[in-house]
Amino acid sequence: MAPADPRCDQIRDLLGVGDCVHVGTETSNVEGARTATYRLAWRGEGPFSCPVCGGKLYRHGKRSAKVAHTPTLGRRTWLSIEFPRLRCSDCGNVWQPKIPGVDERRKMTDAAYVDIAQGALRTTFREVAERYPVSHVTVKNVFVDFMSEHADRLRFRVPELLGIDEKHFARFDMVTVITDLEHKTVFDLVQGRKQADLEEYFAGVEGLDRVMWVCSDMYRPFWKSLAKYTPNATWVIDHFHVVKGANEALDAVRKALQSKLDKKGRLELKKGLAYTLRKRSRDLKPPEASALRDLRADASYGVLMAAYDLKEDFFDIYDANPTSRAAAEAAFDAWKASVPEAAEFEPFRALGRTVDNHREFIFNWWDCPARISNGYTECANRLIAEADMKGRGYDFEVLRARTLYRKQNLQRIMASGGLSIGPRIDSKGPLFHIEPDCDGADEFIDPLSGAKIDADTGEVLE
Repeated sequence: MAPADPRCDQIRDLLGVGDCVHVGTETSNVEGARTATYRLAWRGEGPFSCPVCGGKLYRHGKRSAKVAHTPTLGRRTWLSIEFPRLRCSDCGNVWQPKIPGVDERRKMTDAAYVDIAQGALRTTFREVAERYPVSHVTVKNVFVDFMSEHADRLRFRVPELLGIDEKHFARFDMVTVITDLEHKTVFDLVQGRKQADLEEYFAGVEGLDRVMWVCSDMYRPFWKSLAKYTPNATWVIDHFHVVKGANEALDAVRKALQSKLDKKGRLELKKGLAYTLRKRSRDLKPPEASALRDLRADASYGVLMAAYDLKEDFFDIYDANPTSRAAAEAAFDAWKASVPEAAEFEPFRALGRTVDNHREFIFNWWDCPARISNGYTECANRLIAEADMKGRGYDFEVLRARTLYRKQNLQRIMASGGLSIGPRIDSKGPLFHIEPDCDGADEFIDPLSGAKIDADTGEVLE
């Protein structure tokens, strides 16, 4: 067979497909979308003998393959590639060329495969499919395959401050969200929140001895699953989860009082004052402070205002004792003793018992050198929920990938040096998509290899 055509270099540079020449272009309008089809012919160098047995080859007709390509001039793009087939006269083996730059299994070019996968990190699968002559199901499959193939290139370094919380999803029940609280990044998502689920996950994570502090709510399986794998870690119960118990106790007292009022009184207390009662006294606006003074002047609201004062005093355990664990514990003991014995104040006594049951882990907060909080993890939960709503039908692996590999998460991790592996490759080629910052920067430096990475395409630059 004839040697490769020199015109192949032009097509390789333009379309990323090797050993082919351009023979024609067709344009059409398919379902309202402009579509271009570039007809190519294979002109590579074929074998002179059968690659299986060494026998003589003869022509066995031609075939054409239609593969999706990246959009050109705003149009969906197909490549229709014609190629010969050769048959061995001895063993019957049929040979056909493997075209460089074409993914035969997925019926798309390598460039399209990477572009679809990286585009799916930024927008929904349906939005990506609008740019390509493929369905949103194909986009999803490409995204999942790409993330699976490249998973070993992006492994996050275990942080010293670990946050852990759970989020419920209708399709796959509970998901545990694990975050790096120091650098405010999502470390991983784990399907399930039972102790067995978490132990199975943490058993496969390397470097957990780096963890010094773990912050979560009062769900004990979080700590039980982590304790055996984090020998140097101390569990801290997030103080927001602790103090919100005071607001919940106050709400319980308010609702009990509401049930004894007439309709007008119930509406005033429920809609007019419920929010005001939850606010700290220092944050009250003048009209709100005046409303609470009016309540204090009415003896029928004495229990409610005593409950408000208990709530404020409970918050002050943290606010008035920011540095001393001993002072904070003494303040809590004094607060617990101040709760009246009347039945109306049972919610506050229950709060005291809850703190006693988790006393060590709650007051570990004062020992942490950083004012550790799980606020970022709660925020990440909301972002994950928004991503799930935007892409209805995501399965767990898709949601996990879109969360871990989103722009802000990767940028923060790279800036902090929090990558134990990648993104690093030894030659030019596709990598994870990192969008440019608002200031227009178009590249970043891989902290491990020192290579310049194009922020728009995710490729290693010269």
